[in-house]
Amino acid sequence: MKEPQPKKLCYILCYREPNYVRSMSLIAALRRMQGSVVLEAVNTNTGWIRYVEAIARLIRCRLKEQPDTYVLGFRGYEIFWVARLLTAGRVLVFDHMMSPYDSLLNERKTIRRGGILDALVYRYERGILRSSDLVLTDTEIHRRFISKRFGVPYGKIAVVPVGTDESLFYPRHGTGAQGKERLDVLFYGSFQPLHGVPVILEAARRLRDKPVHFTIAGGKGPGKGTPEAHNEPSANVTRLGWIPYRDLPAMIARADLCLGGPFGDTGQAQRVITGKTFQFLAMGKPVVIGRIAEEAGFEDRHNCLLVPQGSVEALEEAILWCLEHRNRLEEIGRNGRLLYERRFSTACISAKLERHFQP
Repeated sequence: MKEPQPKKLCYILCYREPNYVRSMSLIAALRRMQGSVVLEAVNTNTGWIRYVEAIARLIRCRLKEQPDTYVLGFRGYEIFWVARLLTAGRVLVFDHMMSPYDSLLNERKTIRRGGILDALVYRYERGILRSSDLVLTDTEIHRRFISKRFGVPYGKIAVVPVGTDESLFYPRHGTGAQGKERLDVLFYGSFQPLHGVPVILEAARRLRDKPVHFTIAGGKGPGKGTPEAHNEPSANVTRLGWIPYRDLPAMIARADLCLGGPFGDTGQAQRVITGKTFQFLAMGKPVVIGRIAEEAGFEDRHNCLLVPQGSVEALEEAILWCLEHRNRLEEIGRNGRLLYERRFSTACISAKLERHFQP
């Protein structure tokens, strides 16, 4: 009796950040699936040439390997229709981590409601979602939003947590908050509206007379310089530019408290658990999380610090509590790591994917 042939999966990526956390965790989870071989049509260049590169690799993979299933990773909106054409006759899975239409209309406010661009962007995104054989997203709230807003059948959408790259983000020895004079707080990101950077900076300003120091890193992306000022600089805030991906774990290990957010209280912020939150949990660091209406296992002052979004007062209070209860932070971090292993790890993501990728 012949052994069953392994199922071939091709992961397609065309993004300015080839090592984006979502891609790394999905590829790792796909590779854990029994009876599957994972191929990649992934860009390495970050400029416009990445489009040519990704499409050329996809064509080569289709002709040479004939995969059974293709997964177009975040964010594949620009090349979706080329990918749909090149994968004709095969299953195409689309990773829909966020809605460009919602972001442009409600978050960034770069298109006018009721205008021509409104209609065009909406129909373009709706067409992508309806033409995909399976849509992945990160939370149940996102699943409901996508189904209702774009008329996508609920059963066609699968919820898969973001997870993280476990080869980089794992518990490491840090200095620890006990015995130190000050509490070191870390935030990094691309400063999107959902992140709520003004909330963080205002909380830092209010805590300027306390032994609390904030490191805020990031901005619009690699090569974009240091983060723009949302208010007057505070003496207890160090602002850094974009941090290389592989340098993040060492920076996290040095922090006493990490800000996962989101704190923006926008529509998008109310539907996500940020990628950095999973990185902090995986490393066993205490993390402040912006509450969303989803049961994800987060318990305030047990495995994280939970705060309502958009509230400077709540964030300030949570940080003050950590300052006064430093002896609890290590335990909270450990419990956060246990939660990560139980619900968000690569093994958990792989098990979820297997249920949807079975023939």
